[in-house]
Amino acid sequence: MLNCGGFVGAFLLCCACALLIVASISSPVYRQISFLDVYISGQHLTFGVFGYCVDSGCSARQIGYELPAIASYLGISASSNSTVSTVLNLTKALVLHPVAAGLAFLAFIVALLSDHLGYLLSSFIALLAFVASAVALGFDFALFTVAKNELYKNSSSLGGDVSASYGTAIWLTLAATVLLFLSTFAVCFGCCAHRRSSRY
Repeated sequence: MLNCGGFVGAFLLCCACALLIVASISSPVYRQISFLDVYISGQHLTFGVFGYCVDSGCSARQIGYELPAIASYLGISASSNSTVSTVLNLTKALVLHPVAAGLAFLAFIVALLSDHLGYLLSSFIALLAFVASAVALGFDFALFTVAKNELYKNSSSLGGDVSASYGTAIWLTLAATVLLFLSTFAVCFGCCAHRRSSRY
């Protein structure tokens, strides 16, 4: 049965899992949620885990973006731009978001159905989820900062009217990462509390 520490840890894991799931269903699955929002001369682009959307439609859902197509749409020369190939490789790492969500869910189920040693297992899985989410967050900021800088660098060829900002999904991932960090210790505390209570 869940004690106080186990309950708090399970609750945090559930919240983190929900946040990562929402981040994972960003563009093109649900275009209102994105990691980067770009406005170019009235055109709105959103970037998510499995693709991107423009006003005329969305890309296919896949791991890794077809960035040459985006660059061509934006008027940036993809063939001579090494940044585009770098970003293409970084987009493949976005699959870590659903991986972290899956690990958080597994840790939540284990914490919910376990006691004592089960808490240790849940804490270990929560730690793996935290690492996956933290790495994903690092790739998020690296990828979309590069994309923002590239857009502003090419703003003159794009008509000068360029605006780019981090979207909701990147902040959801940040919040989930913090929750996973806290849940790792909360579930571990649940194990210690259970062991202490079983002695008396």
